[in-house]
Amino acid sequence: MKKFKTIYFIYDADGGLWNEIKYWYQKNILKEGSTCELCDISHSKYFVRLEWLQFIRELKKEYTVKVLHRNEIPKNIQEKKYAFPCVIGETENELIQIINKTAFIDLRKSTNVKELKDFFSQVIAY
Repeated sequence: MKKFKTIYFIYDADGGLWNEIKYWYQKNILKEGSTCELCDISHSKYFVRLEWLQFIRELKKEYTVKVLHRNEIPKNIQEKKYAFPCVIGETENELIQIINKTAFIDLRKSTNVKELKDFFSQVIAY
């Protein structure tokens, strides 16, 4: 098992108040544009899910956890050109993609934090 010093959950959406309002409006009112699978798992229509906050709080007992939007990611992750959303683990000397966009597309069908948590636990155990 790899020892991660930081785990990054990266949304396929831009951060900042205006960007978040625009994303919500396009998704929920106009029903257009692409949606972020991680957003659908971590948020209900209006608010962040309590189960998501609990999951992140649990992870923070063991890791440094950063939940970021694609316009907030560090340069070393930008350089890797990952498809978002994704989860990246950072060890002392490398970045490892823990969950990729394809896995999020599969998880999105349920929009269930528990399924993400279970999947994450299985993947990180290796």
